[in-house]
Amino acid sequence: MSQAVAKLGEEIVKEAKAEAERRLAKAEEEAGKILEAARAEAEKLVEEAKAKAQEEIALLERRRLSEARRTAALKILEEKNRLLSEAFKKAYDQLKNLKTETYSQSITKLLEVSAPSLGSPEVQVRFNKRDLERRNRLLKNLKLSDVKLTIVNEPVETVGGFILSSPDGKIKLDQTFEARLQHAERLLRKELSKILFA
Repeated sequence: MSQAVAKLGEEIVKEAKAEAERRLAKAEEEAGKILEAARAEAEKLVEEAKAKAQEEIALLERRRLSEARRTAALKILEEKNRLLSEAFKKAYDQLKNLKTETYSQSITKLLEVSAPSLGSPEVQVRFNKRDLERRNRLLKNLKLSDVKLTIVNEPVETVGGFILSSPDGKIKLDQTFEARLQHAERLLRKELSKILFA
């Protein structure tokens, strides 16, 4: 009997070993599946993180590019405005330095066109100090038929030109070089911009 018990013990040990090996193999298989799933999940997370990082980098690059374009456009606009202002300053300087004969002819023609436009039979004109002193020369060739022109002896602050008004002062027309140049600048700035920067 002791032999039979020993044999039975060997059988039980053998069966226990086989069961242990089966369970161990099953556990290794499950651990492999878990490990593979974890590896796949980790790769997926890495890919998602890469995609998100690339998206954020692209967004940052677009923002920087947009900001750079905006900054460049502002600098270009500032330079265009500077060039236009410089052009009008040169025009203003040329008006200040007109030769006396050219200036006189210009003032005469401007008076002949402007005075009747007030719609008053009597018009007052204001000159700067220099033009008040040489008013006879300025008005020598003036041809006004339906308008009586009166010179006001109070000078205006201007480089050249004049200010017209009705006797009651209700209607005024500023034909000083500064006013005319400002008006021309408002009208011409867009056109000049097209011509200079097209």
